[in-house]
Amino acid sequence: MSHNAATVSVPDTLLPAHRADTVEDTGLATEFHHWPLPSYIWPALERCYHSIFCSESQLRISGCLTSRVEAWVARRDGRISSLILFDRDGAHVRVLNEVFAISANALTQFADAVFGHYHETQIISVRAAKLDAPPKHYLHLSAEMSDDYLLNLPATPEQWQQSLSSRTREKLRYYLRRAYQRTPGLTFRTLKLGEFNLAQIKQIIALNRARMHVKGKRFGMSAAEEYQVCQLMLERGQLSIIEIHGKLCAGLLCTRVGGDVFMHVIAHDPAYDDLRLGLLCCALTIEDAIRHRCQRFHFLWGRYDYKTRLGGERQALSRMLIFRSTWGLMQQPGHVLSHLMTATRAWLRRYRGRLMTKTK
Repeated sequence: MSHNAATVSVPDTLLPAHRADTVEDTGLATEFHHWPLPSYIWPALERCYHSIFCSESQLRISGCLTSRVEAWVARRDGRISSLILFDRDGAHVRVLNEVFAISANALTQFADAVFGHYHETQIISVRAAKLDAPPKHYLHLSAEMSDDYLLNLPATPEQWQQSLSSRTREKLRYYLRRAYQRTPGLTFRTLKLGEFNLAQIKQIIALNRARMHVKGKRFGMSAAEEYQVCQLMLERGQLSIIEIHGKLCAGLLCTRVGGDVFMHVIAHDPAYDDLRLGLLCCALTIEDAIRHRCQRFHFLWGRYDYKTRLGGERQALSRMLIFRSTWGLMQQPGHVLSHLMTATRAWLRRYRGRLMTKTK
C-alpha cells in the first residue's frame, strides 16, 4: 500500500448526501452518512485504500458492521479523496478502517468534521493505521502497535529475483532444486475463488498449528480468528499450495483487493522442514502475483527474517487517540491508560523480537 493511498481520487457515483458541511478549503466538501450506508461506500473504500481490512467482507465477518456505523466522505472538486467508517459510543468515536494509509491533512479534516458536528465527542481512536504525521492543532497520543511488511511488486519475476540479495537468490534456487530432486511429484499451484473449499483452508491452518507445536510455540490464532479467516477466504481468498503426489504439504492463505495480495497464514508439513516448503510456497506465490500484474504483496505483521529476505519493507501500524481539547483528554482516563498499556506491550514484543533476531 502506498503512503499516498489515502488521497487517491476515485469516480463519484454517489447518492445524495444526508447532510454536507463545507470547510474552509473551498475545493473540499465533507459529509456524513448514517446506517444503512449507500452502496457506493464499499467499492470506494477499496479503491481509496487497497486494503482487505477496509472491505465490507472483513468488517462484516469481524462483527464491526452494526446500526451504529457511520461514514465520513471527503470530496475534492466532487471526487472522493478520503472515506472513513466509524461508530460512536457517547464521547468516543472509533475509526473502523484498519491497515490503511492516511495523511495528516486527511486525519485533520476528519477530526474537524467530527468535533464540529458531534459536540459530545471528546476522543477519536484510530487503530492499525499507516500515519505519515499526526493531525494538526489537536492533542494526541500515538504509538506503534504492529506492522505490515510490504513488497512493491516489479513488472516481472526476474526483476523481483534480481532485487534480492545474491545469497537469497542462491538459497531459493538450491531449495527448489533439492525439493524437486527429493520429491519428483512436487507441484505448485494457486487456486482462485471457487477452486478451493473450506476443508483445504482448514488443512493449511492445521499444518501451521502442527508446526508451532513441533517448535514448542503457542499457536497464535483463536477459534474466533480462525473462523473469520476461513470465512474471509471463502469470500475474497486465493489459496497457494504445494502438493507432493497429490498430498497437500504447504500453503498460503491470501486475500486479494485489486492489485494487492494479503498473506494471512503460511504453513508447511513439519515432516518437510528441511525442504523449506513454506518459504518456497511463499516465493512461488509472489512470482505468481507478479505474473497476474499485482502491484503489492503484504506479508502483514510479525517479525520474521524471510519477509525481509524476500523484499518486504516494514511499515509501522500505529494507534492514535485524538482529543478535542485538554479537558477532553482529562475526561478519558480509561482510554488513556488502555492506550499506554497496549503501547507498552507492543514495545516489549518488538524489543523481544529484536533480541531474538540478534541471537540467531
